[in-house]
Amino acid sequence: MSGPERGAESIAQNVAEILNPGAHRPTLLVCEHAGVGVPEHLSGLYPDALMRTHYGSDLGSRALTMALAERLTTPAICAHYSRIVIDCNRRLDDPTLFLPSADGVSVAANHSITASDRELRVRGIYAPLHALVESQLETLAQRTHDLLYVAVHSFTPQLGDDPRPWDAGVMWDVDDRVALGAADILRRENGLHIGLNEPYSGRAIQDFSVDFHAERQGFANISIEIRQDHLSDASGVERWADRLAGALEPFIDSPPSRLATATEGGAPRFATNAVEFLETAGTWGVQRAS
Repeated sequence: MSGPERGAESIAQNVAEILNPGAHRPTLLVCEHAGVGVPEHLSGLYPDALMRTHYGSDLGSRALTMALAERLTTPAICAHYSRIVIDCNRRLDDPTLFLPSADGVSVAANHSITASDRELRVRGIYAPLHALVESQLETLAQRTHDLLYVAVHSFTPQLGDDPRPWDAGVMWDVDDRVALGAADILRRENGLHIGLNEPYSGRAIQDFSVDFHAERQGFANISIEIRQDHLSDASGVERWADRLAGALEPFIDSPPSRLATATEGGAPRFATNAVEFLETAGTWGVQRAS
């Protein structure tokens, strides 16, 4: 094993937390922007002030995902490494995979990233995280091919000079079955301002994880965004975990059926190791672009 391979393997050992790994309900929660971890070879290169902002992580998302997994007794995966080290919710060809600047300030560790360091982050963080997600989905698919994929994020109350009025948003691309149902429950039971494909659109190309892990396989899915000021303390996290559990519970044990367009190829296929994931993601990306 070469030096770079050993380095990637060492980094990958801490790639994520897995909650309720033995749970059998056919739903997986995934929070790609949960952590603020930085690999040892990059230690000290990202200012603490930057890491405490939404550039470092989706603030409150880790605590929310953990609380939601506890209520729903579903498996959940929370990424350990910061999104500013490598954004695991981006395609490999996305220019913000390694964010070059934040609020107009250059992020030196990313702006001048070398080819070898890029490869190390991809093979040590990005690929192992997605392979872990695939592995957990494969375990759930042993019982049923009708699975629900739930992505958990948070968003800033303001973007530039523009306030964001939504309490939360639900996002989807081709499959709105869970998103619209959950939004209706949140609005009806809590009187909340829920954005539909707001503050981001599930159709955006940047939304890699749901596209690859769920839509590629035809699994029902929903991306959830909670405004960060609602998650600023423990009581807010608990309140929103209760709300989301109520909105998602009707779909957890019997998710909408796998879309017919994906079932033409038979049973779902999973890329459960880093090398296989990179090969599959590359082939899939070319097919999508063609």
